[in-house]
Amino acid sequence: MGKRFFFGFSMFFALLAVLVADHLLGVSWGFFVLSVGMCLGGIYELGRMFRFRELPLDTGLLYLASLALLGYVQLIAAPPDFGALAWMKWGPGQVVDLALPPHLRSLTLLAPLLAAVIFPLVGLTRKDVSNLSPRITNNLGIFLYVIFPIALILWLRKVPGSGPWLLYFLLTASRLGDVGAYLLGKAFGRHKLIPHLSAGKTVEGALAGLLFSAIGGTLVVLIANNAGQGLKPVLVEWWHGALLGGFVGIAAQSGDLVESGFKRAAGIKDSGQLVPSFGGVMDIMDNFMLTGPLILIVLALWSL
Repeated sequence: MGKRFFFGFSMFFALLAVLVADHLLGVSWGFFVLSVGMCLGGIYELGRMFRFRELPLDTGLLYLASLALLGYVQLIAAPPDFGALAWMKWGPGQVVDLALPPHLRSLTLLAPLLAAVIFPLVGLTRKDVSNLSPRITNNLGIFLYVIFPIALILWLRKVPGSGPWLLYFLLTASRLGDVGAYLLGKAFGRHKLIPHLSAGKTVEGALAGLLFSAIGGTLVVLIANNAGQGLKPVLVEWWHGALLGGFVGIAAQSGDLVESGFKRAAGIKDSGQLVPSFGGVMDIMDNFMLTGPLILIVLALWSL
């Protein structure tokens, strides 16, 4: 347990240091490089799992798609400007991007939609028609599980002023939830959550994780709003942070379970050996995979 916590908190503060450095410099290049590394590492590890089970997957295509989509979000895409996100427009923090006409920059979702069309078309060119359906499904599945969520989190970072705080929110709510689920699950867990996916996860630990995620969301909202404009006028009261933090906790635990399913299907314990006591890239970032899409949906529907 001690080694797991040492490396866990080391990774948390390392990622936090990258986000803070970007925040102070008014850029997002550090997080962009980190996002590219997470995408490429995640595709590599999942590709290895799929090959172990002799399942078809076009890893080269996925590498190209990740570089293209993340580069598009970083350099071209306009910041998200809908729902509650349209109100988060104070202070510096807009990353430098290419000067394109507004009518072109507004087509922010065009790239991922095109990618969703390209994957099936690539599958159709394969002569091995017996694997056509699983190839298309696997390609799209990895795109939607790894590449697209990371691109959405990078897109959230582009929100002027509030972008860095949204990432602090995701990081804190996700990681504190993981810590709470692990600690209290070990101490008080009696009822297995989904034992055929993860023998160590319990119902008690999952509930504790949601509580810790809510606490993490509350802390970030209080710190952000005391530091200036922060997350106002969308997240103002402490309970706003607790509510959204709880939603993030649900998505984080769900992403963790999905990755556990991939590992069980491949018959392995960890996705890799990058970090002692944690495993590979996917083991580190699995609880971020569904948080980006969730927070975008919640903030799009958030009523001011």
